[in-house]
Amino acid sequence: MVKYGGWSISASGYRAHAPQHLESLFCQSNGYIGSRAAFLQDGAPPYERCTFMAGGFDYISPGITDIVNLPDPFHLTLTVAGSMPGRSGGSYTRFDQRLDLKNGLYTRDAVWTDERGCETAIKISRFISMANKHLAALRVELTALNHDGEAALLMGLDAGVLNLPVHDDQTLVNDQTVKMLNYAGGTSERGSCGLTVRSRTGRVKIDMRCRITHSDGEQEDGSGADCPARRLTVKLKRNQTVYAEKIISVNLPGGPPPGGFAPLLEESGSAWALRWKNADIEVESDDPGLQTALRYNLFQLMQSRPFGDPDVSIGARGLTHARYKGCYFWDTDIFLQPFFAYTDPAAARDLVRFRLSTLPDARENAKALNLDGARYAWMCAAGGREQCHTWDIGRSEVHITADVAYAADEYARVTGDESLRGEMSRLFVETARYWASRFSYDKSKDVYNLLFVKGPDEYCGVSSNNAYTVMLARHNLKLALGAAEGGVSPDEAAKWREIIEKSHVGYDAERELYIQDDDFPRLEPFDFMSKDGDAPIYRKMDYDRLQRYRVLKQADLVLLILLLPDTFTESQKHAIWDYYEPITLHDSSLSHGIHAWAAAVLGKRDKAYYYFKKSLLLDLENIMGNTGTEGINMAALGASWQTAVFGFAGLSAGSGGEPSLSPRLPDGWRSMRFAFYANGKRYRAEITPEGCSVKENREEKS
Repeated sequence: MVKYGGWSISASGYRAHAPQHLESLFCQSNGYIGSRAAFLQDGAPPYERCTFMAGGFDYISPGITDIVNLPDPFHLTLTVAGSMPGRSGGSYTRFDQRLDLKNGLYTRDAVWTDERGCETAIKISRFISMANKHLAALRVELTALNHDGEAALLMGLDAGVLNLPVHDDQTLVNDQTVKMLNYAGGTSERGSCGLTVRSRTGRVKIDMRCRITHSDGEQEDGSGADCPARRLTVKLKRNQTVYAEKIISVNLPGGPPPGGFAPLLEESGSAWALRWKNADIEVESDDPGLQTALRYNLFQLMQSRPFGDPDVSIGARGLTHARYKGCYFWDTDIFLQPFFAYTDPAAARDLVRFRLSTLPDARENAKALNLDGARYAWMCAAGGREQCHTWDIGRSEVHITADVAYAADEYARVTGDESLRGEMSRLFVETARYWASRFSYDKSKDVYNLLFVKGPDEYCGVSSNNAYTVMLARHNLKLALGAAEGGVSPDEAAKWREIIEKSHVGYDAERELYIQDDDFPRLEPFDFMSKDGDAPIYRKMDYDRLQRYRVLKQADLVLLILLLPDTFTESQKHAIWDYYEPITLHDSSLSHGIHAWAAAVLGKRDKAYYYFKKSLLLDLENIMGNTGTEGINMAALGASWQTAVFGFAGLSAGSGGEPSLSPRLPDGWRSMRFAFYANGKRYRAEITPEGCSVKENREEKS
C-alpha cells in the first residue's frame, strides 16, 4: 500500500507490492530524460530498466517509430559479505522506498540480513537534476550493523538494455524484445566510465559518462559486454558508514561537472522550489492524504515539461513508460497544455510551437489521405507524420486536428502572447481547408455531413456526425475566418461559413439533448451489471461487440460543454450530463477528471468529489490496473488539475480581462490557495470560509 504524508509518497516491504506499479510511481524525470525506478540489483530485466529521452525516437519498421530505451545510467549491483541482497540467501528485514516531492529525490532504506545473521543497512538515493537537464546522480551508503566485512559494488553504464514494444491494441500483450541501440564504444578508467551509443538509424545519439567516487578501498575495471563499469571494494566496520557515488551526464560535452551528490541535489532542489512556487495548490481539508496526492499529480506534471525544447512534446505516458511507443496525442493539447499555460507559460508556448513546427507534416498527412490543407496525426513522434495505421483509429479520430487549433487559440487567449499569431493564423487556415475537404455535402438535404469518424468516446465505433468533432471543427473554421490574412478567397471563406451553418449535429429539441452521433440512438442498451469494478470492459469484451452497445468509454459531449461552454444553455448542459453520465464506463484514464470538472460546474458536489478522487488516485492506487504495465496516465493528471482550478476554484481568465473565482469547494475543504499566470501577470488566488480573492503579484511577471 502506498502511503501519503506531507511532501512524500512511500511504500514498505520488498516485493510486497506489484513491482512494476512502484517502478512507475517512483519514476523520475526532468522533461529531458526520465528513468523508471527499476534496478538491476533487484533482478530487473533489460527491458524493464527503462530510461527515455524526450524526442528520442527511431524506426522499428518502415515509417513507424518507438521511443528508444537508453543505456541504464543507474546500473548497480551489490555484494555484502559474500551475499547479494535480494538475490541470494537471506532476507530484507526492512525495505522502505520514498519519493520526496519537494526535490525529486528517491531513497531506499533497507536492512539486509544474510543467512549468517549479518545485518547491513543499505541506503540508495538517486535523482535527475532539474537544474541541469543533462545530469543525474546515484549514491549508495552501507552500514554494517553487527559485523565486520567487505562489500563489492559494480557501477557502470549498461547499454545492454532492450525495447519491449507495446502493441497499439490494448488487448494484446507483446513479449518480443527489440535491440535498438548500437554500442559504439566505451571507456573504464579509475574514477570514471563512459560510452557512446547510436540508435538503429542514428536518429538518437547518446554520449553518457559518469564520475565514480567512494570510501577508502580498491577500484578496478569491471566492464562487461556493452557495459563499461568499475568494480569497487570497500571495507565494512561495525556501525561505520561507507559510501559510493556516481554522477552521470547525458550528452554533456566534457562529462559531469565538478561537485558531489549533495551540492548537485541542492542545486536541483532550488530549481524544483521555483517550479513549486508557481504550481503548488494548497488545500486544507478533512482528508489527510489529499494534499500529498494532489502534489504528486503536480509533481508528475512538472516532471513531464519539455526542458525548453519546442521540437518535442509530451507523450501520453510522459517519460514513465514506452506505452503507445512514446507518441504524442490530443492528450497534450486538451488535458496538459492548460496546466502549463497557467503555471509555466514558457512551457505552454513550446508545446504550441511543436504543433506549429509540424504543420508541414500535417499537410503531408492530409495529402496522403487525398484531402486538402493540414491534418494533424492522431499519434506522432519524430515530427508530425501519422504513427497510427489502424483505420478505425488513425484514420477516423479526426477531432485531433480541431483539438490542436483549439489549444493554440486558448494558449494565446490565456497568456496574452500575440507573438505566434502569424504562425497560428496559418495553422487555422490550413486546418480549415482540411475540414472543408473532409465534410461531405448532401445536395438533396442541403447539409454537410462528417462521415466515418470516431469521437473521444472510442466505444461508439466509426459513425457519422459525431457532435464533439463537428462542433470543434466549426470552432476551427471560425478561428480561420477570424485569422485569415490574405490567401483566402471570398469563395473559400463563404464555403467555410456555409459548413458552419449547415453541418449536421443531432439534436432532440424536446429533451434539449445533443445526440453523440447519428448511430447512437439505434444502439443496444448495455447491461451495466457485466462491468466488474474499475477494470476496463475491453479486456473481456471485443470492441466489435462493444461498438454496438449504447455505452461510452469516456467523456465525449460532457467534455465539449467544458471546452465550448458558451455554445450550450444551462439546461442543455444538464441534459447532456443526465443522459450520458449514467452510461459512461470510464474505461479511459481521460474520463474521471473531466466528469469531476463538469459535475463541479453543474453543481453536483458529491459526484464532483467522487470523480475527482478517482482521477487523483488513478495511478497512486492503480485504479485501472495499468499503471505498472503502461506508466503514469498524464491526461488524468491534467484533468485533476483542471477540476481543482477550473471546477472547484472556478477560475476564469478571459482574454484581456481580469481573472476571477467562482468557488465550489467540496464539503470538507476549508481553504484553497494557488498561484497562476494570466495575460502576462502572476496572481495569487485564495479561498477561505471568509471569502475569496485574486491578487496580482507585481514583483513576479511571466
